Amino acid sequence: MAHVQQAQGVSRIVVGLSGGIDSSVTALLLKERGYEVIGVTLRLQACGDHTAGGQQKVCCGPDPADMAGAVAAQLGIRHDVIDCRERFERDVLVPCWADFESGATPNPCVRCNAGVRFDAMLAFGRKLGAGQVATGHYARLELDGQNRPLLVRGVDPDKDQTYFLYAVAPETLRHVCFPLGGMTKPEVRAIAQAHGLVNAGAAESQDVCFAGPEGHFAEFLRQQFNGRATPGVFVDEAGRVLGWHSGIHQFTVGQRRGLGFAAGERMKVVSVDPATGTIIVSGRPGAAFSAMCRAEEFCWHREPLKPGDRAMAQVRYRQKAVGAAVETVGEGGRTLRVLFDEPVFGVTPGQSLVLYDGDLVLGGGRIARIEKDGL
Repeated sequence: MAHVQQAQGVSRIVVGLSGGIDSSVTALLLKERGYEVIGVTLRLQACGDHTAGGQQKVCCGPDPADMAGAVAAQLGIRHDVIDCRERFERDVLVPCWADFESGATPNPCVRCNAGVRFDAMLAFGRKLGAGQVATGHYARLELDGQNRPLLVRGVDPDKDQTYFLYAVAPETLRHVCFPLGGMTKPEVRAIAQAHGLVNAGAAESQDVCFAGPEGHFAEFLRQQFNGRATPGVFVDEAGRVLGWHSGIHQFTVGQRRGLGFAAGERMKVVSVDPATGTIIVSGRPGAAFSAMCRAEEFCWHREPLKPGDRAMAQVRYRQKAVGAAVETVGEGGRTLRVLFDEPVFGVTPGQSLVLYDGDLVLGGGRIARIEKDGL
């Protein structure tokens, strides 16, 4: 059995149950370790549709609370559903649409983890005498010599999710554990199958809470908030018009598919101008690469780096981290500019720059809408 983190003196714990395999195995492992497990599912958004039986459906498919409830019943644990729809809309969806509307590509999972998910579960748990929460994220937490939490990559390089967790405050992480951080996905799936969990054969879910009814998150938000689409033109690097589009919110730096025009070569988005609606595309190999990046709203898990310091930098989930040197630090460490050791593809305003020392998360911030230097 894989090692499961255990908090000292804690017997009652809240586990975020999404209905998926990872959270289900998390609850199973903690129960086997002797915890009194309380499963909690956050209701984040819903279409307003109802099935014939009166059950509510979320916009992206069947209500995950139903599967989470079935898992809880199988494990013999309490299961509660917390209505977070108003908070989720205010703190995640509205800011995400603002990003899309301005030509950026938001990172909703980062916003949800930092401002909704963990805080809601901790607040609920404290009412029930549970001072700790657990989720099925593939990440690890360790303590340094001063008893401060260290956020560390999960051992499975294909599943590590620290990129989405950097904005969770260290003080919050003191009350969190990630039982799957030292495991691989195949090991987790094997545990689910060995215990006959009702969802053991379920396919992998990918950000279903941000998919939208038609699979396009940005257009879903535009319709939900009666947002303004900014139409415009596609132009090449020489300024020649190649085609028209119906809104900048549908495109992101590095995008190759779904551009809606034929140019005789494979083109990719290089930049998006929110003022004019102009999207520059190019077939040049290095056009969507950047030499540097400026990030803001930085959240540090260690002491802020100084100009001249070095770290490994990651600008997209699943994208390889590259060496980088810190050039400038401002606003008391809240803004940062780094120079990459090698050009990086798809550095995108609205996404996250996360800095690492080996597997240790140093901090991260939101990539700003400047410093885009194509090579």
